[in-house]
Amino acid sequence: MSRSRPTKFGFVAHDDPELVAQMSMVQVGGSGWINIEPVIDAEHQPPEPGPFAFFGGSTHKVPMITWMPGHVPTGRSPKPTTVGLQHATGPRLASRLRDLGRPLPTGWKVIQDHPRRGLVAEVPADADNRTVIDWLLNSATVVCQVEMTGRWEAAVYAGLG
Repeated sequence: MSRSRPTKFGFVAHDDPELVAQMSMVQVGGSGWINIEPVIDAEHQPPEPGPFAFFGGSTHKVPMITWMPGHVPTGRSPKPTTVGLQHATGPRLASRLRDLGRPLPTGWKVIQDHPRRGLVAEVPADADNRTVIDWLLNSATVVCQVEMTGRWEAAVYAGLG
């Protein structure tokens, strides 16, 4: 599979069977990642950032989730699952989510919490995929700055990590 041709599919439910199956497939394959974005109707799409957007804050009014499973390299200690949430809501997202009743689950470790690059956390390798994706989708819903449809689109990049 090439980087320009991910497997894409849409879903609604947080425990969508295809999403959970794709997560398992990427885990078993030992490399790759999944990006997920909410589907936004055309009339609610934010304008494209201007040519000088890189000088300002984040341009991710529509959040993007990245999930990359942990693995155990031969003869080395296990690498944890890594999750990311790009957003345009400003600094210290982890603290704001906690204040909104959406704290990072127990055992998760914040690696980065930056207004332009997003929130990145390590998740224990044995964490339940349904629990992880549920937290990510709910958190992305909280930070989305445009009206959402309730649908999501996933892009699976398997075998490339």
